[in-house]
Amino acid sequence: MYELVSASGARVACVVFLLLALGLAAGLYAVLVRASGGRAVFHEEPRVRGPVATVASLLLFAFLFGTVYATVLSGFYRVELHEEEVLLHYLFPSHVVSLPRVELAEVERVAMLPGRWSIRLHTHQGAMYPSALAQEPPAFQSWRALHAYLGGGKGDVSPVEFR
Repeated sequence: MYELVSASGARVACVVFLLLALGLAAGLYAVLVRASGGRAVFHEEPRVRGPVATVASLLLFAFLFGTVYATVLSGFYRVELHEEEVLLHYLFPSHVVSLPRVELAEVERVAMLPGRWSIRLHTHQGAMYPSALAQEPPAFQSWRALHAYLGGGKGDVSPVEFR
């Protein structure tokens, strides 16, 4: 079993990003609906009507949290290598995908951010299973084990070649 990302760390990151996106969306809503001017003689209308502000805030929330989810939190965080199958564990939503060994074509490693890597499993049918972003050491260990598992050698690639 190879763990690319700490499950508890990923959950904490999810909550932090969720609260941050929610706070920014609520802030946008407040800015859009508050009355302009401080002490006007006549009560002024809000800058934007409630439904429009709600939609704009929801779009901001979806964009911010969706971007973080798609780039950092999605993908498998743990991989288990068994004799005839590979199990990929996902956190969001929590589930396990079982792939027969004969269906797997190749494994690749992709540098995503400085010091952050993604492992991608490809099947013969063209499906791709990317991992969550992981730091270099666990990503390298997982890639090396999967590479050897698929018959690509004994996994004797050095970390320098991983870069």
